[in-house]
Amino acid sequence: MKLFSIQETLFKSLLIITISFISQFSFSQSNVTIYNLEKFVNTVRENNLQLKISKNESRVADLSIKEAMSALLPQINGQTEVKRNLNDQFTFFEAPDFGNIDPVTGEVPQTMQRFKTNFDNEFQANILLEQNLFSLKSIYDLKSARQFSAIGKLQNQDQIIKIISEAKKAFLQTVLIKNVYQVSQESELLAKENYVASKNKFENKLISELDLLQAKIRWEEELPRLLKAKRNYLILLGNLKLIAGINPTDSIVIEYDLAAYQLKDATVNLNNAISNRIDYQLLEANNYLQELDIKNKQAEYYPTLNLSAGYSYFSSSDKWTFKDNQNKIIYTALTFTVPIFSGGFRKSQLSKAKLLSNITSLEKKEAKLSMTIEIQNIELKLSEEYKTIQVAKSTGETAKKAYEIAVETAKSGLISQLDLRRISNDYNRAEINLYNSIYNFKCTEIDFNIAIANY
Repeated sequence: MKLFSIQETLFKSLLIITISFISQFSFSQSNVTIYNLEKFVNTVRENNLQLKISKNESRVADLSIKEAMSALLPQINGQTEVKRNLNDQFTFFEAPDFGNIDPVTGEVPQTMQRFKTNFDNEFQANILLEQNLFSLKSIYDLKSARQFSAIGKLQNQDQIIKIISEAKKAFLQTVLIKNVYQVSQESELLAKENYVASKNKFENKLISELDLLQAKIRWEEELPRLLKAKRNYLILLGNLKLIAGINPTDSIVIEYDLAAYQLKDATVNLNNAISNRIDYQLLEANNYLQELDIKNKQAEYYPTLNLSAGYSYFSSSDKWTFKDNQNKIIYTALTFTVPIFSGGFRKSQLSKAKLLSNITSLEKKEAKLSMTIEIQNIELKLSEEYKTIQVAKSTGETAKKAYEIAVETAKSGLISQLDLRRISNDYNRAEINLYNSIYNFKCTEIDFNIAIANY
């Protein structure tokens, strides 16, 4: 449906669209799903594979909290061991040999003797409890893990915003090409009707053969344009299925009024807009994570205190039993560790953390300035593109009027088919330029809403 000829071509447009969708996309043999922009975006949120990957990556970041928390919770481990000795072990020592006492002197000689020191079977069971009583590093590790998890959630939101904005632009681009396709269909239909009318006039000797040939050329020139527009539309339609996770074999129809546009005059509070932007919040979160890393490195200078308690059970026997020759040990211990000298490693790690924090802080300031300029530039671009639409609209209305006059004049034979073709091409270009201007405006509007955190 054209913007400049609603009443005149409404019936033809509806007829063309109906025939096109029935014959070219085989809708009669499959279910058709109609997507407007809102439904398409919701489908992208549900089915887009990149969004699902980002969501799982965010969940991975959450697991780091449990890992850091484990350092502050008790650790209990158990161990058992059953051992079979395959040979005997002996202890050798000198002992008096009272069986060979010297009858004269009464001296008792020494002799080397041995005793078996092991049993055939040994069993051992241990239970160990360890508890971190004081460690600043573990505390800051937990805080860093929580901040890392928060960063993961922000990254997921940022990914959602980017993918949804690109999906909207892809949808609008498909709508644009759909309108171009419809313009090509209408242009081809009108050229064909003009050729048929010219053929009748030629048979009645009302026009020359040259006029007939020019009318035929004009119609034939529209055919490859129509095929190209159809191909581009089908390609973009397939891309939409990929973005939204729609089955490639499903038939879809997109609905959107490209002619509905509006320039909103709204005062933007730059500081509030920037502070609400997810990408800026990511920079702040990373800056805070670097500050926590400084405290984490400083914590390595502080002592740590750990508690351990254990229970051990030993038994040994030449028989298959665990009840002979038992030993039971129960113990507790406190370990106090004081860092004294690390060869400069801790100092270098702390200096590195401070430098990285300073870099992150400067990057945040630079990003804020860049975002401010970005918002101002997009505002200027929006205003310029809105004015471009007005110019394109005026040009289109003029081209429409010129085309209508040319059609009526051609019927009476006062202008040539060559002039009619030129004026028709001007009309088509004017209409496509208008559609393209509106498309650019709407894409810039999407960028502007993201820039001011209007998600």
